[in-house]
Amino acid sequence: MPVCRVTGRTFTVSEQETALRKKLGIDGEPDLHPIVRWQIVGAFWQHWTLHKRKCDKTGKQIISVFSEDCPYPVWHKDEWIKNANPPSADADLTKPLFPQMWEIFQNSPIAHNLGAGNENCEYTDDWWYSKNCYLSHSGVEDEDVRYCFRVLRVKDSQYAVFSFDSQRCIDITFSHFCFQTIFALNCWQCSDSAFLYDCRNCSNCVLCCNLRNKQYCIGNRQFSKEEYLQKLRELNLRSWKIYEATHISFRNMLRTNAWHRSQMLDQSEDSTGNYLEECRNCVNCYFTSTGAEDCINCFRGGVHSKDCLDNTNFYEDELVFFSSSALDKCYNVRFSYLVVQSKEMEYSAHCFQCQHCFGCCGLVGKKYHIFNKPYTPEEYEKRKADIIAAMKRTGEYGQFFPGHFAANPYEESLAGFYWPLTREEGTKRGFRMSTEKPERISDAIDASQVPDRSDDAGTDLSKKVFWDPVAKRPFQIADVDIAFAKDLCAPLPHTYYMRRLQENFRLIPFNGELRTVACGKCKKETQTSWPQEYDGRTLCEECYLKEVY
Repeated sequence: MPVCRVTGRTFTVSEQETALRKKLGIDGEPDLHPIVRWQIVGAFWQHWTLHKRKCDKTGKQIISVFSEDCPYPVWHKDEWIKNANPPSADADLTKPLFPQMWEIFQNSPIAHNLGAGNENCEYTDDWWYSKNCYLSHSGVEDEDVRYCFRVLRVKDSQYAVFSFDSQRCIDITFSHFCFQTIFALNCWQCSDSAFLYDCRNCSNCVLCCNLRNKQYCIGNRQFSKEEYLQKLRELNLRSWKIYEATHISFRNMLRTNAWHRSQMLDQSEDSTGNYLEECRNCVNCYFTSTGAEDCINCFRGGVHSKDCLDNTNFYEDELVFFSSSALDKCYNVRFSYLVVQSKEMEYSAHCFQCQHCFGCCGLVGKKYHIFNKPYTPEEYEKRKADIIAAMKRTGEYGQFFPGHFAANPYEESLAGFYWPLTREEGTKRGFRMSTEKPERISDAIDASQVPDRSDDAGTDLSKKVFWDPVAKRPFQIADVDIAFAKDLCAPLPHTYYMRRLQENFRLIPFNGELRTVACGKCKKETQTSWPQEYDGRTLCEECYLKEVY
């Protein structure tokens, strides 16, 4: 059984992984625990923060996921696509190769954000084919959303996380096909409701769990329509204080009343992990969906991907290994990050529509390049083989880029969210840690001074700057936010937007592995991601179906 060279933990290598490594042409066994592999590639996927900075090409002000401290030159994406011409070099095979790559990379311009096909979505990142969106991250085909994260086909919503095909919602997490729903977790086809967990096809319900095809319920108790409407008026979710108190009641409900499905494996065949949908033969995968097949140790993505190993943020890919954000029909890519629509790539980064590149950064539409220098196909193959042989001699080949290659600090990455490190720990591991020290704006008003009720908002509220003492960030409440809160009978925002998104995101349990727990009904052992506080309320699939459906 292999031992992780970073953590000292033992781990297993499944037969499927061994077979896929052979198919990918990878020698030997891994020497890193799967979680450590995710931590490494996840450190190269920027999250959570947008920065005002200058475009290093034009000098114009832009909004970028990369700060002024980014070690790479950052160009607005349109300028980068048109004018990408990074420096090149010859590889010296008598010296280690990673330092030589770094010399090239840190002088190669990169795009200011990730995404395409947007209209009026300047304040977004990893945002695709959307319209009129603001301060949102990781979305596709969305419209008129603000403060959202990982949403697909969502409209007119705020603070939605990992949710799909929903409209006019606030604070929904891992919820689908919902309408006018305020604070929901793991819900499908619910409308005109608030504070729901694991409900299906419900309307006009509040603070309920595990309901199916119900309406006019509060706390899982049935009421007449008139009784329900009267109690809803008394509850008054326009008030932030009441909203927060109801949130506490919701968390208590999860611990004491709700039943929890041990794993979310839907329409998936011969697959292990959690939050899988329409997957086949996927092993140890998480948040992977829609046609992923024969993928191992992967999380976040997977749509129509095949034979991928040790990846995060992958989409319509095949034969991608140990990479981060190899996206949109990548093929045979390894040890790379932020390569889009590219094929036959190794040790490359920030490349778009490239093929047959090794050790390259910042290229657009190039073929047969090594260290950003062009070669004939025959020269390329010979030179690449010589470099790989040299990297094997130094022990570099097979390892991912050192952490300081990431364009973002560790704290602003997906890995930093799931596996946070102290500055000392991160530096020891080779990651670049944030140097930002937020200072309170002198005229910022404490967030406690935001009006409690949305219908008490004055006409000058949008002109004020508030301070979130927990996030240590300023925030404003725009007129559109005030109107939206009033329209949905919800409270005004009282926190910096990313703090609220992260709090919602943490409702989805994930730490990189499953644990064994006794089913709360039959006591049979089952695997789950739910934390220990839900033990006794977590059910195996068979008991869950009996109890809830």
